[in-house]
Amino acid sequence: MVELEQQCHDLRNLLNAALVALVVLSFAVNLFLAKQMRMVRAKVTESRPIIQRMQAEFQRKEPNMQKFISTLQSFATTNPEFQPVLMRYRQVIPQYFSSPIAVSTAPQSAPVPANPAIGQPPPNAGRPAVTK
Repeated sequence: MVELEQQCHDLRNLLNAALVALVVLSFAVNLFLAKQMRMVRAKVTESRPIIQRMQAEFQRKEPNMQKFISTLQSFATTNPEFQPVLMRYRQVIPQYFSSPIAVSTAPQSAPVPANPAIGQPPPNAGRPAVTK
């Protein structure tokens, strides 16, 4: 019976030690998170005037950007070879494009895709497809 009481006492001590370790670990994590929160708030406070200045500058320059895009669109209507360039940027900044680009109804041959890393077509681009 004495041995059973000793084991129960040891188990209770281990449980108490685990609970104390859990409280200490929780306290340490809370201190770490509080420090991180203070650092983030300091960075936000520091960068807020810069961001506001950038926003004001963007709003001041945005009409010029819209004029530039509309000028490029009018250029693309007279120079169809420039339309692929505009199409590439139409997906990225659609809010600046005022009207759709006129698309020709004439059939076009599909271009051979080029490898952008080396600027050459893939090795099998000129070969006919092999059927078995």
